[in-house]
Amino acid sequence: MNFIPDQSKIESQEVPYFDNVTTEDGWQGHSTGKSIERLKQEVITALERLGSTVRTFQRGTFIVDNKKREGFQIHYVIELPDGDMRPGRLDVAALPVREEYQLRRTLTSRRERSLRMSLYMLREALNGTWFLSRLSPGYAPLMPWMLAKNGMTVTQLWSENVFVGNLLPSGEGFVEGEIEDVTNE
Repeated sequence: MNFIPDQSKIESQEVPYFDNVTTEDGWQGHSTGKSIERLKQEVITALERLGSTVRTFQRGTFIVDNKKREGFQIHYVIELPDGDMRPGRLDVAALPVREEYQLRRTLTSRRERSLRMSLYMLREALNGTWFLSRLSPGYAPLMPWMLAKNGMTVTQLWSENVFVGNLLPSGEGFVEGEIEDVTNE
């Protein structure tokens, strides 16, 4: 029997509308009563706990796959052990909101709820990242959002560019046989 893998390329990650997500599907923060300002403060605290200093928290709109998604750009810096400061940027786009005619009168409140949900989930993810940084000694929690010289984050370079090879470790320090194979247990 031969297997022929699907060759279709996934153009982008499919993101559901805010109106269609549920807690049962893993989306949290729908009904948070906290304000956007309070959630921003909690995100800043979580980023500071990971070793950064937040410089700006800018609200704006992202256009992703022809869908308007409100969100934030969070600019921060990390001080390295040698005293050098490295900038980073975390882009957070809230889930898109349906703009159909019959839903028009609740558009503003649904956009705000989507923004609050995105900040709630970001805070949860950053708190989880803090736990992971405690469990994995070599983990650099804010590395994916560090800025390269061209203004792109490491994550953007990873996903959009062939430059990825330069970001991968050289293999130094790896000693063959040190990795335990758990796939055959």
